[in-house]
Amino acid sequence: MSIDKPAGNARIPVKLHRRVCLIHTEDALLAEELLASKKLAQDVVGRLADRVLLVRPGRVESVVQELQRMGHTPSVK
Repeated sequence: MSIDKPAGNARIPVKLHRRVCLIHTEDALLAEELLASKKLAQDVVGRLADRVLLVRPGRVESVVQELQRMGHTPSVK
C-alpha cells in the first residue's frame, strides 16, 4: 500500500486560532448530552472530536453557568 505525498510545492491550508474555548468531556456520550441541551447547544460552534466541543467566542461564562445549572462541575483552565 502506497501513500501519495503532496508535490514539492503543494500547500495544505491551515488556520491557527488563539484563545479558543473548548469543552473536553470524559466520554462521547456526555458530549452528546451537552449538545442535546438547546440552551447549551446555541453556544457551541461545532464538534472537533467525539469528546471535544468548540464554544462560540465570548460565551464562556454563560457556558460555565449552564453546565453548573445542569449539575456538572466544569474546571476552567
